[in-house]
Amino acid sequence: MTINKLSKYFFSRDALLALVGAILFLIACTINYNNEKPTLELSKQDTALNINNDLLVYLSAGNKRLLTDLIWVQTLIESDIEHYKKRDLNSWLFLRFNTVATLDPLFYENYFYGGQFLAIVKDDLEGANIIYEKGLKHYPDDYKLNYNAGFLNYYEMGNYPQGLKYLRKIENNPQAPVFIKSIINKLLLATGVELEEVFQLVLHNFMNTKDEALKNKLQRDLYSLRAEIDLKCLNNHKPNCNLKDLEGNYYVKRDEAYFSPKPFVRYQLNKREANPLPSEKIDFIK
Repeated sequence: MTINKLSKYFFSRDALLALVGAILFLIACTINYNNEKPTLELSKQDTALNINNDLLVYLSAGNKRLLTDLIWVQTLIESDIEHYKKRDLNSWLFLRFNTVATLDPLFYENYFYGGQFLAIVKDDLEGANIIYEKGLKHYPDDYKLNYNAGFLNYYEMGNYPQGLKYLRKIENNPQAPVFIKSIINKLLLATGVELEEVFQLVLHNFMNTKDEALKNKLQRDLYSLRAEIDLKCLNNHKPNCNLKDLEGNYYVKRDEAYFSPKPFVRYQLNKREANPLPSEKIDFIK
């Protein structure tokens, strides 16, 4: 091949394009190697798949229980702990539990665990209330469902008449704690809520659940309740106050006022009307 032909080959249009492409490819590889790529994070709420309940019933073709088990197991595996801040009944976990209730209305665990998870972990109070109501249609005298539904309606949602209705159904149940009648009396007399009784109710929930996520959340609630009760007592100079918090640490006295040894989030009885906001850190209560 002559020099003239070689020069034409190397400087031909196709050769120049190939050379430019190779250079750009090397540049891209270098940039990709030396620069950290952004991480794309999507919440479970954005990626969860929920199918229309009526369509699922039609497609089940008589195998509702099998389909229910599959959805239930998948939901447990995929469950997350991210709070759902909207009140529009569109939480993916609520939609899943609602689907299970449609496919198998007698699936008790769906109501018991689903309601607790929505209320305590997801903070989806409306969704939890609907799941409890569906369960109580099929298990109207069940102690655990009535207890949890009563607690949710009264202390969490501020719906006193509905909470009273559920608690009255179980006041004579052998499993009921001894203080439940006192709570019912206060509801009937509309005298308000005492934190000490709320503490006992939360403690009862804590002692009777085996779910670790629920236990951790309830343990934080117990610490907040005990600290608020004790600090109010100490800072108002009442007798017989606890000098230690729930973890056994002494409350700190500073400038003639008592503080908790660590910050905590005030436990709100009515989360819709929480004041101050649940996210506000509080360590001094008068």
